Amino acid sequence: MPTVPVGDSTRRLIAAVKKLESTLHTAGLPRWMARMPVWWLCWHYCRTLDQKIARMQRIARKFDQWLPSLRAADGVKLNKLEFIDIDRTMRDDIEATKRTMCDLRAYCVEVARMFDQLGYQSAGLRQRQNVFLAVLDNSCMSASAMQEALASHDQQVLALLQASQIDERPRHAVARA
Repeated sequence: MPTVPVGDSTRRLIAAVKKLESTLHTAGLPRWMARMPVWWLCWHYCRTLDQKIARMQRIARKFDQWLPSLRAADGVKLNKLEFIDIDRTMRDDIEATKRTMCDLRAYCVEVARMFDQLGYQSAGLRQRQNVFLAVLDNSCMSASAMQEALASHDQQVLALLQASQIDERPRHAVARA
């Protein structure tokens, strides 16, 4: 199922809200009452942002917890050898998470633009958007640090494995002789 580009759905939503506002005003409601669909939309979006902020903060905390664990494992040679992301699955999963965060960032900016086009200003909405963008930025930085740590860890493990293979070769040669 193809996804609708954010810009297209936003334009349709703006047109629908403006039409509803115009219809309500034409039907005789005062302008402030005709504006209620925009207020409701803003309220709904604020609730959605609150949920997304909480979720992104949990994701950022996980990255922040995993990074010290990975670095601690690097300090113990045996632990270092037990954990390796040779097929890059973890790094790819983290990259997919970062792409999703970038998409959420673009969506948040697009929604802010939408409310601007509707001529609606809300301090609560603006504050939530700023917090959400800051949380996304922090999460992306944590994710990037985790990817770098994984890459560094894997390089160290591969170097240890190569060194141990080099050490093993002379012993086997002596044992055969």
